[in-house]
Amino acid sequence: MTAGKNYQRIYLTTFVFIAVLITASIIIIDYIAAEEERMVEVTDIGGRQRMLSERTVHLLLEYAMENNQEARDHIVKLMELSLQKFDQAHQQLIRGRLSDGEVVIFSDSIDNIFFDEPEYLDLKARIFIYNTREVLDREWSPDLISSYYLKQLREATKQDLHSSLDVLATQYTANSKSRITRLRVIVAILLGGIVVVLCGVGLLVFNPMFKRIEAQEQALHKLAYIDPLANCHNRRSFLAIANTTFERSRRYKHTFAILFIDIDRFKAINDNHGHAIGDKAIKEMTRICLENIRDSDIIGRIGGDEFGIILQECGLEYAIQTAEKLRKRISDHIVSSKSATIKFSISVGAATVDDSDTCVDDTMKRADKNLYKAKRTGRNLVIAA
Repeated sequence: MTAGKNYQRIYLTTFVFIAVLITASIIIIDYIAAEEERMVEVTDIGGRQRMLSERTVHLLLEYAMENNQEARDHIVKLMELSLQKFDQAHQQLIRGRLSDGEVVIFSDSIDNIFFDEPEYLDLKARIFIYNTREVLDREWSPDLISSYYLKQLREATKQDLHSSLDVLATQYTANSKSRITRLRVIVAILLGGIVVVLCGVGLLVFNPMFKRIEAQEQALHKLAYIDPLANCHNRRSFLAIANTTFERSRRYKHTFAILFIDIDRFKAINDNHGHAIGDKAIKEMTRICLENIRDSDIIGRIGGDEFGIILQECGLEYAIQTAEKLRKRISDHIVSSKSATIKFSISVGAATVDDSDTCVDDTMKRADKNLYKAKRTGRNLVIAA
């Protein structure tokens, strides 16, 4: 499988994994919001029961003290309505269903509050409803205000029933907060997993991918601007740099020189010793040139065995000295291979930029003219003008 397909597979797998984690996080966050809403509603139901029980007792007191039958009948209707709502709220909690029909999952601690000691909330609520109805079922008399059932109801409202309702609200709030905390921890883990995955993808996928792209760009640049045999600038790159150097020299009034170099009798080297030794001669000549020019100077292969060197910010005298140094070093160098050992020489034409030059081609033409003059004169020479 190619690297591209591997990257694609890793990317798709990561994308699916992150999508699953994000979806799970959203679901859990929604559940947290719903849990908080349920917690508020359960607390609200407990508060309504307190209010309804207090209202019921208050109405009973009004009922017990009211002498007018018509007014008592109206109070009874109000109490029946309060009892009905109280019982409905109690049934919602007992059955674990809220106003929207959603099921509330109660823990054992909540069930114990309803059905076990010391709270017995279910029993207390039923007794409260029973005692209320007992008062209403009794025939009214002025002595009703001091009846046993009314006293029990008032006591339950003040202490017993309300305290158990408070315990229920406190316990359910604690349970909900505990569940919400656990869910938030899970969300944090999921989000942390997303961060870890993204970091892992960045380090293990994108970082190698970018390095690979950078390496490919460098390889493409080398193919476009570097001669593969001589490992120096190719013709295109050399001419572009020469043009830029000329423009800069005009702008900043700097001078520069160009050397054109040609290997003497290069065709004979290839014919007599083979192209392998000829290629090695080109490589060795390039290496010697690079070792004997400045870092700011540029060498390029113009074609075949012909090379050019741009000597930055120098006059003709320095150009001649550099050309002579290169000529001597190369003529003294021995090129060896398994099949042959040879020595070769170069001819060099040098020229500096002139005020009359309109473009870099004018400078290069003079250097090229001097090169061919050196070859016609006898080779292994440097001619400058």
